[in-house]
Amino acid sequence: MDLEQVLACLTDGARQVLQADAATVCLLDEGGAHLTVAAVSGLPAALLRVGAGSPRPYMVEHSPLNGEALTGQPVIVADTRADPRAANVPGDYRSVLCVPLMHEDDPVGTLHVYAAVPQRFDEEDAVLLMSLAGLGAVAIAAIRLVLSLSKQLTAMKALEASKAHFIHVATHELRSPVAVAQSLMRGVLKGYAGELADEQAELFNRINRRLNFLESLINDLLDLAAGKAPELAEEEGPVLLNASVGRAMLFLQPRAEEKGLDMTLQSHRDRLIVWGTEDGLDRIFVNLMSNAVKYTPSGGAITVSVRRVEGQAQVEVTDTGIGIPEEAFSHMFEEFYRAPNAKAMDEVGTGLGLAIVKDLVDRYSGHIEVESKVGQGSTFTVTFPTLVGW
Repeated sequence: MDLEQVLACLTDGARQVLQADAATVCLLDEGGAHLTVAAVSGLPAALLRVGAGSPRPYMVEHSPLNGEALTGQPVIVADTRADPRAANVPGDYRSVLCVPLMHEDDPVGTLHVYAAVPQRFDEEDAVLLMSLAGLGAVAIAAIRLVLSLSKQLTAMKALEASKAHFIHVATHELRSPVAVAQSLMRGVLKGYAGELADEQAELFNRINRRLNFLESLINDLLDLAAGKAPELAEEEGPVLLNASVGRAMLFLQPRAEEKGLDMTLQSHRDRLIVWGTEDGLDRIFVNLMSNAVKYTPSGGAITVSVRRVEGQAQVEVTDTGIGIPEEAFSHMFEEFYRAPNAKAMDEVGTGLGLAIVKDLVDRYSGHIEVESKVGQGSTFTVTFPTLVGW
């Protein structure tokens, strides 16, 4: 229910419970100086609006009846013609009962019931209406909290998208000069600019490694930005998971062979269709397999298994690498985090790969689990719901 519905229920309920002729709810502004008639029952709806539909606020200090109730106590006006506190009572009502809407000892407004005859309300009515007002105040506070959180969440999402868009633009502009610098550096290292002395070769190799790191960082930032900014995201749909795993294997196989690793694929004979994008799934499996290749010493093994488990598609990437320390488990999906033993290796790494994987897996309604022991290797298991009928 929204706030308008809750207030309508509150006024109707108050009127019915006390068998009154009319009821109103007035809400207090944040400054506590003005009240606005927010809901009516048994009164003309025009009382709520003035001019082009704007609320009708009035100062608390000009309404003794509301001012007294907002201190936390019910106010009974036995006869409006003999009580100066009833100067602003609408219509020709003779009796008024006004109670505060209190939430955690703070007033949020007032609840009024009216009767056409004098001496209509007593202390028992006040107790009953205070109970109803207490429930109403809780509901009002809850809805306001939800609205506030929703606005904050919307603002945070907009900020996140803006940041991601900036990263996308900035890194896209960096790609071209880095690619040119890499091309020139590779030409120098291949001897196109003349033979290099040992010290020069070492210096240029170090520069080349830093350029490779910069390229990897730019690519990872672009992937991360694409996941954060909705306007950068690709359209999702049914994707053949088997093919995505196969493409990642083809891409990483040469690196594995170059490093002396035994990399094998245990594929599934059936087509496993999941929801996502081809590029997104490719990024997941390339990142996972790339880490396995990167952190597995020469002579080790990497096994990629694809299977169907209880109607779901499951991909398992197992290596015999350095493993993950126990203290790193709670941080490994954080952006820019790298485990201490990974940092100690002379391998290029940005600390963004697993953060990107987790973001994509969550987006495609999947789940990722990790098992690892230092010095014995790691197993990353990704599970996705399969689509039926494709």
